[in-house]
Amino acid sequence: MASYNLDAIKAALTKNDKTSTKTTTTSKQVYWKPTLGEHDIRFLPIQNSTNEPFQTVSYYNEPLTTQRLIAPYSFGLPDPIKEQFDELRNSKKHPDGWTIAKNLRAKERYYAVIMVRGEEDKGPQIWEFSKETRDQVYGILAHKDNIDEDMLSPEVGYDFTCSVTPVIEGGKPRLFKGSPVKQINLQARKKPSPLSKDKTQAKKWLDAVPNLEEQFRRQCKSPEELVEVLENFVASLGGSSSSSGTDHTETRTGKTQANPAADKLEEAFAEF
Repeated sequence: MASYNLDAIKAALTKNDKTSTKTTTTSKQVYWKPTLGEHDIRFLPIQNSTNEPFQTVSYYNEPLTTQRLIAPYSFGLPDPIKEQFDELRNSKKHPDGWTIAKNLRAKERYYAVIMVRGEEDKGPQIWEFSKETRDQVYGILAHKDNIDEDMLSPEVGYDFTCSVTPVIEGGKPRLFKGSPVKQINLQARKKPSPLSKDKTQAKKWLDAVPNLEEQFRRQCKSPEELVEVLENFVASLGGSSSSSGTDHTETRTGKTQANPAADKLEEAFAEF
């Protein structure tokens, strides 16, 4: 039996973009950040409620919050920000509901636990990546030539070659916050191989795989804390005439000037 659910993978690949028990290890988690070049990696099986080989985590980020926050709804937990997002998106009361709601929209990131060949001394590492990278791997797993194989099996699975190149624009690498934007390309090796020829070592690595779902679930904020995030966001909109929030700025005539879009946002959050 495969170490992943093929139906769950196919469902994830076709999911509308607008719409994720092993004891958690107590050792320090190492995150892998791929550098330019080629790397051979091995995906390790994880346990989660979706039976997918990767863990999906939704985050709230700017402009709602400067520090990204895990969206509890992705773990089935109460989430007033998601409730407010849905209300605004479907609102007939607020004509600009969708425009306002986009400030509250969570974005998905994906996590895998991997062994990096040549870095085995670090043990299992956690890799965070985008939907495009996830879809590359899921596409390989769901390909008609591979559906009868367990490509992520520790015993008879495959290593993957991860090629990392800079994104070039106008003859120069594209930068984001001073760092080059990277293009990730993943290809399965041609022949299967065991995670390790040393079965004892392989078992140690597998036993050290963290429960990502539980790990991220524990980081979720309480509903009260998320309501406070919403309140602070609305309050912050009154601080600048250039913001998309409420702005009663003193004009040269000495009169206050209201920002209509901000008033709609404040009205939408009036219940808080």
